[in-house]
Amino acid sequence: MVIAPDFALLLQPLLDLDSPVFPPAPVRQVWVHVLWGVVLAAAGWRLASVLQPPWRLAWAALVGIGSSLPGPLSPAYWLELAFASPSWTSVLLCGLWLWQQTRSHVQAGDLRTTSASHPIPLPWVLCGIAMGWVLALDTFAALPIPHSIYALGLSPLASLILMVAAAATWVLSARWVHALPLVVLALFVLTRLPSGNVWDAVLDPLLWLYLHIHLAGRGWRSLRAR
Repeated sequence: MVIAPDFALLLQPLLDLDSPVFPPAPVRQVWVHVLWGVVLAAAGWRLASVLQPPWRLAWAALVGIGSSLPGPLSPAYWLELAFASPSWTSVLLCGLWLWQQTRSHVQAGDLRTTSASHPIPLPWVLCGIAMGWVLALDTFAALPIPHSIYALGLSPLASLILMVAAAATWVLSARWVHALPLVVLALFVLTRLPSGNVWDAVLDPLLWLYLHIHLAGRGWRSLRAR
């Protein structure tokens, strides 16, 4: 007689929420400043367009390095109180954008901003917005489901599902930029940063708001082009 496997029992280790893995507190405290430093350096470069190129680069570097200051002296301290930590997605997007803005002209001795960019693929934008709304509704217990979706982000199953989806997207698209979600998830698995919850590694509130603005801008440009 063949005994059917108990799939619920097999999935139990993947759904285990009793012993989630969190980053060590001292490591997290240091790395939150580093993560905010990358985001703030990109923001500093973007906002300092009125400065001469060398001063603009110096200002971006100063803002980024200033995030490593201890305690209330660091802007990362106050940003962490208000917004916790940026996601790995935000950090990598800001880092790629900042690197792209400076690399070609720095090598040529010219620090003018390049017009090239790494546009966020539209499917990412839509998925990020949808994911943010689901998590927001889950926070207010407005979804008709018995379990918290955010809490499931502490389980290995959530990371596994996201990794399979990211790998499939990368393989089907055959574009290196679509490997970014895999890098994000790999960094999360290796470091458990920023909070031990995979949703916080993939998306954060500021990135979610930016995706809305980005989508509205794309829609506006599309309407004007008609």
